[in-house]
Amino acid sequence: MKHPKPRNAAIDNSRYSSWRETFAGYRQSVTDGSIDRWLEQFHANDKDVAARILDSVDFISGAQINDSFRQFLAGLPGWNIDENQRKGKWRFVPFTSSSGESGDSMTHKFRHANSLGSKNYKELFIYRRDLPSQMLTQEDTVVFIDDFSGTGKQVCDYWKELPELLPEQPTTYLVLVGINNKARKKIEEETDLQVVSQFDFDDTDNLFSDHCTHFSSDEKDKILSYCRKADRRYPKGSGECGMVLVFAHNTPNNSIPILHTNHGAWEGLFKRYD
Repeated sequence: MKHPKPRNAAIDNSRYSSWRETFAGYRQSVTDGSIDRWLEQFHANDKDVAARILDSVDFISGAQINDSFRQFLAGLPGWNIDENQRKGKWRFVPFTSSSGESGDSMTHKFRHANSLGSKNYKELFIYRRDLPSQMLTQEDTVVFIDDFSGTGKQVCDYWKELPELLPEQPTTYLVLVGINNKARKKIEEETDLQVVSQFDFDDTDNLFSDHCTHFSSDEKDKILSYCRKADRRYPKGSGECGMVLVFAHNTPNNSIPILHTNHGAWEGLFKRYD
């Protein structure tokens, strides 16, 4: 979580310009008009805290994601773009249970970020259902790819099905752009996946945690009241992660709902769905 501006800082053109520059590249344009509409949902006395929420958003750009993916692959032992210089067989798998999820889009980014887009590398990229047919051994490597893990539950549930798909136990990595510390701990305890992540988040990044000092208790109560309006079921985000995290391609549901939820009673600035 970024450090917001001081309380009662002017919500002026300079601040709007800073937000536009920071959020440039989100899949839906963030404009002065959309910022205005978002802020207008807050009572006049609460606009200051709303503006400070926008200040604190961790926005991960597409360029940062691509840079991360290049660094990750270059750092994995045994990898080489030249097949003759690799150690064993390598397979890259979207960490997804159905088509259209974030694992698919992240695998596409990963492939092109690492110059693996040509048909020469087609066999490297498969889906989970294809794993048994690959006959992978302990000399081989499987890299699962996704963007973020907030609680680790989905990863651990996914893992339960993998041992029967990988009976010879190849080396397995989970490449993520970001991860919550609680998710990392759960994954490391309950799976054999080696987690690789560029951005690690902890309790200080949970807006509602006592460890987050950017907002007072009263401010957190105000924010929570708006979050309940946006999403009564998950007012603190999925898994009560309380994140203010936004990726260029989408916003994780672990982020607070006033940022992304869109329905008749609330319009998020970073909508998850068109």
